[in-house]
Amino acid sequence: MENTFGKHLIEEAINNENLSDKKIKKYLSSKSLNEIDLINKINNELYNDNSQQISIEKIQRICRKEDTNNSRKIWNEKRSRLLKNLSNPEISQIASKERKINLVLDNARIHHAKIVEKACEILNINLIFLQPYCPDLNPIEDVWRKIKSKIYKSIYETLNELIEIFKEEYYKIVDLTSFYENWVNEYLGTNIW
Repeated sequence: MENTFGKHLIEEAINNENLSDKKIKKYLSSKSLNEIDLINKINNELYNDNSQQISIEKIQRICRKEDTNNSRKIWNEKRSRLLKNLSNPEISQIASKERKINLVLDNARIHHAKIVEKACEILNINLIFLQPYCPDLNPIEDVWRKIKSKIYKSIYETLNELIEIFKEEYYKIVDLTSFYENWVNEYLGTNIW
């Protein structure tokens, strides 16, 4: 993001103190059953008509649900708060005026997570998913191939020299508009330039 105020707002949303585990645990404990209600709920489960195994499983679920250290509960609350923080209208307004970012992804499950999709939508990021099981379509693979061919032909004596060759070749390739133009035209079938 070019806009410094927008960057500041995003950093604030991500680093907000309401995302701390301590704040979330405090909030979750305020929403939990009090001790007497929890005991009554467990007793009801102990003395119902279910088999002993089913009752034990239900009691375990009750205890996990009421546990303020339950990592799943903490993460769900954290995710909800993060999206709420990012949903600031000022962030959306500034991000919509920025140049859209196109991000190429494989089909890993994490890339399809709702929080990722919603955050990208808010931040004006377009997710381009490659076809499943086709890593050869990933444009970065072409970058690595070209860098490797250059490194194989290069003579270097130190690790720092190798790193410099890598950096030089990487930035030479990534700065080529034609490289991306060709990839977009070939794999997406559209001319966005």
